Amino acid sequence: MDKLKEQQELARIKSEQDEFDAQKKEVEEQEFTRHIMEDIAQEKLKEQQKQEQQIEMDQFLEKLIPIAAQMKEETVSKTIKEQVKKAMINIVNYTKIGQKEGEKKQVTCKLIDLTLVEDGDLCVIDFDINKKLSIEETDKIRQNIIDTMLPANVGLVKTAHRGLHAYCNRDGYTLPSNRCVKCIVLDNIEIDIFGQMFKYKEYGGMEQKELAQNRVVGPNSSFRETKKQQKRDSQI
Repeated sequence: MDKLKEQQELARIKSEQDEFDAQKKEVEEQEFTRHIMEDIAQEKLKEQQKQEQQIEMDQFLEKLIPIAAQMKEETVSKTIKEQVKKAMINIVNYTKIGQKEGEKKQVTCKLIDLTLVEDGDLCVIDFDINKKLSIEETDKIRQNIIDTMLPANVGLVKTAHRGLHAYCNRDGYTLPSNRCVKCIVLDNIEIDIFGQMFKYKEYGGMEQKELAQNRVVGPNSSFRETKKQQKRDSQI
């Protein structure tokens, strides 16, 4: 009799435990389902917000594109002189040293600081021709550059070393740095490209207030080489 009662008690306990486990499992499943539904609702909300933001961005761009196109058209329509008007730096005594404020020295040259060009799209392509070549060979190469490598609407300046500066717009093309030196090397030609990609200097990855000077010799300028002390001219 005692054994029977013990078995019945064990059966009752097991039944209660099974019922408890079933209820617990049901609660856990309901909780899990609730979390899933909340996650789905959150994702739907995020997607809805993303779509709304995209619609707002599209509407903004729709308004901005004509303005940007107009600004670009105004930039492209500017002459080189108009673009560099406020970027000319006076240079004194046939050197490449800028004239200080209040200084009274002979202005012999002008540099163009591309950092000061307002629209920032102007760049200068410097074709450095092998200086060991004869004048005739150099002139032939320079003319070939003009005829075959450059469009018709660029500003051209014959440099002091009988090379060539071509002034043109980047048209949004991104350069890796402000001064791309010897970025292209061909037979008897080395090409540098100067443009305004970074307006301010950086130290330790932090942008500073100090402008990153990026200067090229302007047209109709004269200067002397520091070592050779030989006067050279830059002509249109």
